[in-house]
Amino acid sequence: MIKGESTVSEKGQLVIPREIRKALDVQRGDKLAWIVEDDGTIRVSVAKGDLMALKGRIKSGGRSVSVEEMDEAIKAGASGE
Repeated sequence: MIKGESTVSEKGQLVIPREIRKALDVQRGDKLAWIVEDDGTIRVSVAKGDLMALKGRIKSGGRSVSVEEMDEAIKAGASGE
């Protein structure tokens, strides 16, 4: 079990303790899902996005490449060319 404590700022923000960020592999920009149970228990988990959420994050230069071209690029990178 990992325990931590946070203080709510005037803006309603929290700092997640380092040990908990590390255990959950929480990075800057990640989203957290919060669930408040009827008994007041709070569950927090890292909200995982789908692959479509990544669309547009990497600029491709507008050129599509074939699987063969990808294989060649991988071989070249592995051989240090």
